[in-house]
Amino acid sequence: MVGVVKTGIEEIDSALGGGIVDMGNLLISHDKRSLGWVLGLKIFKSMIDRGAIGVILNTTLPISKLQLRTKCAGLDLEKEGKAGRLYIIDLFGSKYDIPDNRPYIIQIRGWSGDTGIPKLLQIYGRLSSRIPEGSTVVGLAATLEGLYHEFGKQTMDNLIRASLASFENEVINKNKKINILTIALLNREAVPDYVTAWLYSLSDQIIEFISNTGTAGLEETILIPRSLVPEFQPRHYTIKLSKEHRIQVL
Repeated sequence: MVGVVKTGIEEIDSALGGGIVDMGNLLISHDKRSLGWVLGLKIFKSMIDRGAIGVILNTTLPISKLQLRTKCAGLDLEKEGKAGRLYIIDLFGSKYDIPDNRPYIIQIRGWSGDTGIPKLLQIYGRLSSRIPEGSTVVGLAATLEGLYHEFGKQTMDNLIRASLASFENEVINKNKKINILTIALLNREAVPDYVTAWLYSLSDQIIEFISNTGTAGLEETILIPRSLVPEFQPRHYTIKLSKEHRIQVL
């Protein structure tokens, strides 16, 4: 039987077949107009609200810009970080030498492609030592396209593989039980198709957003094509995001 962890959002849990697969990874894939990334943040926030410890891998933006985006989902990084419920591994700030001394923000000093991944794995180990036994840890990769563009495909590939191996070793080699789940955000239009295909193949569960603009306004199809829960059946939904307004500007 495949174990699942509830996200706390009933409709999402139902669509995935019961929740996020225990020790699994959920990919939120969207296009350039989509608001799918907001759903990823809402799931992340909901799980923190339910007692999980959140860890954000920040690859794309300065922390100030990341804060603006998380506020869209009602997630206050400062509040959760000070309360010990959230950590940010700031790869973007590490690469561009943007210092941040807040205790919940972790950077890699002297970032380089050669030493960055081993140092990141050491950070995983230090974080693990701070986390109580029996905890659920939810990781958020924000974002995969940022990882690709800022650090290159080879570093992205190596980091993902090393992270998967590290999480597995954490379960096998440590006596204390920690449930580790990951949510990854991907703007699939920002990376080549073969990269998207590879990321899909690595994912245990996928929620895909497909936006469409026409006379009806902005609509999105939400497709759930994969979940490794045995009872899962693929589903899709359509939602209308915009309402027509008339404006006189010329």
